[in-house]
Amino acid sequence: MTEQRLRIRSVPLMPAIVTGAWSGFVPSLFIGGAAGAIASFAAGAALEWMRELSFTTGIQEQLLPFGDRIGDLQTVQDDWFIVIPLAGVALGLVGALIGALTGALVAATYGSLLGSVEVVVEEATGAERTEPVKRVRRRRAPRSTDSAA
Repeated sequence: MTEQRLRIRSVPLMPAIVTGAWSGFVPSLFIGGAAGAIASFAAGAALEWMRELSFTTGIQEQLLPFGDRIGDLQTVQDDWFIVIPLAGVALGLVGALIGALTGALVAATYGSLLGSVEVVVEEATGAERTEPVKRVRRRRAPRSTDSAA
């Protein structure tokens, strides 16, 4: 086999943007779903608190804090099956945008920041190209214990 030393001087822009977008979208989707669930639960808790407070004090619900938002809170609580995915996708898209911009920034500044990265490439022989890669499964050595039992 022959070895070649190569240098990577640039990163293609589109693959960097797509990779950044996916790596930003996936975690943000899960975080957004959790935020939507928390928002739906908090809306229900706020409504229950307002009901108890108005019953205890005898003040109308509209005069309490968030009294003018009772309809909105009720909608968020009742439509949780819409709120949770919508919050997940919304935060996912924001995360994808941030990831895509980060990928574009890395691709644009790659050559100027790092100069280049040295990579060693080995050329495969003719027999290695035609043979499928076989994975070797190794067995673990039995564990030794220091216990007397």
